[in-house]
Amino acid sequence: MLEDDIKLIDKILEGDTTSFEKIVDKYEMGIMRYIYTMVKNVATAEDICQEVFIQVYNKLDTYNKNYKFSNWLIQIAKNKTIDYIRKENRTKVFNIDEAYNVSSKEISPEDSAEFNETKEYLKKYIEGLEEIEKQIIILRYSTKKTFKDIGTILDISESTVKKKFYKTRQEYKEYVCKLERRCEYGL
Repeated sequence: MLEDDIKLIDKILEGDTTSFEKIVDKYEMGIMRYIYTMVKNVATAEDICQEVFIQVYNKLDTYNKNYKFSNWLIQIAKNKTIDYIRKENRTKVFNIDEAYNVSSKEISPEDSAEFNETKEYLKKYIEGLEEIEKQIIILRYSTKKTFKDIGTILDISESTVKKKFYKTRQEYKEYVCKLERRCEYGL
């Protein structure tokens, strides 16, 4: 993966626009999903995503090939999105349905009811998290990043990422347990 990206980047730096289209095709949906989880608006996510790839193209010569390109790209997306949120002074709400394109047709009515209940628990829980914990959860589940990659993107240590992730996950289990009064069953 890293070598493929570096080959494409070298071609882009030599003026090959087709290689840039390949980079966009490869990463656009993941970046869109990541941005959407923070802004909760498709049109806004598309605009920010476009700005991200414009900046990537313009700053590609500053990319350090010793690091994963995808991490560099997500850092740019994170910064662009945070800049947008600061400018618009919006509150962010995590919308699981649209972020992950979940289709209710694929599950039974019973499972659907349970899923919707769980989704609401998760939505409320994530809304109450500190920004860094939100970012860790989004990066881990939405973009499938490793703890090391998340640490690089957020400029914190891998061990800090792990501690915050596992602490947040345990607190979520306790949160659901209290809501459902299932604590005695050892969730």
